[in-house]
Parts: sequence; C-alpha cells; structure tokens
Amino acid sequence: MALNSNSGHSARNNSTIARRDFMKVGLLGSTLLGAAGLMGSLQGCNSEHAQSAIDIHSLPLKVLREKDAIILAAVAPVVLEGNFPKDPDQHGKVLAQLILDIDAFIADTTVQTQQMAQQLFDLLYFSPTRIALGGLWSNWPEASRDDLIAFLENWRDSRFNTLRQGYILLTQLPTLAFYYQPENWNDQIYPGPPQHIPS
Repeated sequence: MALNSNSGHSARNNSTIARRDFMKVGLLGSTLLGAAGLMGSLQGCNSEHAQSAIDIHSLPLKVLREKDAIILAAVAPVVLEGNFPKDPDQHGKVLAQLILDIDAFIADTTVQTQQMAQQLFDLLYFSPTRIALGGLWSNWPEASRDDLIAFLENWRDSRFNTLRQGYILLTQLPTLAFYYQPENWNDQIYPGPPQHIPS
C-alpha cells in the first residue's frame, strides 16, 4: 500500500513545486519541535538501535545524520511499497542510493530548511515524542510495516498542520528521490519525462 498519492510522473515533473512545499515545513520550527529537537539531539543515536537493511555508517552523507537516515530507511520502503524491490540484495542497494539522493536533495536547500528537517527527525527519533505524537512504540528499525503505515496515516489525517507538513516531508522526499533515478522508471509507474520528437 503506497501511502503517497503522487505518481512518479508528478513527482518528477513537479519537483520545483515539491521543493517549494518542502520549504513550507518551516512550521516545524515551532516551540514544540524546537524543544523536542533539543532533547533528541541530547539523546543522540543509540548504536543498539542503529541496525538497518543497509550499513548507514558507511554512507557518505552531507547533511543527514545517522539517526535521520535510520528513520528514512524505515519509512521509504513503506511509502514506495509496490515499487520498491523486495529482493534483499537489490533492496539494500536501492535503499542506500535513495538515502544518498535524499541527502543530496536536502543539501541543495537552505540552511534554515535543513535545520527544520533535522528538528523533525529529532522529534521522531526521541522516544517520548515519537510515541506521544506518532503512536509508534517500536524503534524505527524494529517497527512493522503495519505500525509504519498507521503512523503515517495518523500524521496525514491529523488535525494539526505541523504533523500534516511532517507527513508531506516524510513521503515526498523518498518519492522525489526514487523517481529521480531513471532505472526506477517503467511504463506502469513512470515512463520518464516527455520525449521531444522533431517535426
């Protein structure tokens, strides 16, 4: 069940709009997220919870921190379900490239936007705020598919705009990055950008 309603086509062709929407996550700079971000950064990344389908330690990340990548590694395959490879070797390869592409995308935004994204990830990584606002009791690598879907749907349908904006960030980032790679295009999902045929 892919949670993001945007097709690969719209993700690719509307990347400028999506980037602008991504910038609107400035609402995440609220007092609540600022406080949660501070607590999350003090908590750090517990190595016993850093297990993932990929070796996050080895990824040459520019902006994303290890705990940010752990969250994205858990969420992205659920967001892209049905399009994401299930073969373990291919899954890990595609997921690693996806994290790198998301990192490059965020690195190309403003410092303020990068900080706001990090505040969101701090909020989600810190156990008390993750449980209170997301209802997710498991650590990210151990969370089940159903738990992750429930979490994302709760944020999508929340009456709080900040959580809805967080949902947009968590679902659009993987979608944009995934369809940025031509090898992920196909006729059923996204056949690629329109081809210009000379007359």
